[in-house]
Amino acid sequence: MGGPRLILLDTHIWIWANLEPEKIDPSVQAALTEESEIALSSVSVWETIVAMQKGRIHTTSSPELTVRAWLTQSSLRVIPLDHEIALLSRALPFLHEDPADRFIAATAYQLRCPLATADDRLRQLPWLTTM
Repeated sequence: MGGPRLILLDTHIWIWANLEPEKIDPSVQAALTEESEIALSSVSVWETIVAMQKGRIHTTSSPELTVRAWLTQSSLRVIPLDHEIALLSRALPFLHEDPADRFIAATAYQLRCPLATADDRLRQLPWLTTM
């Protein structure tokens, strides 16, 4: 049957996976440890660094070094932002205007994969598959 299932992580799920894995729903944890290919939007890399720079996330090294280490120690695939994702982020109907959420959800939609998220605003979108 095809290769491993692709799952896109929302930013907070990626942060939790690195700092507080116990916050991740057990069903999502199970899916992430199965034969799944894990992906991350490049927007989540940016969003994580911004959160660190604003003091919302505390680490022992600089935001850049921390994020580089997280990326290096995992086998996830980073999905770049492209013109199609940018177009979808404005064409698809959303319940709010958060640009990072729009880019991340549009990425999952374009990849036809579920988005691992605890964000109720994203989970309510009828066109987005979430877990």
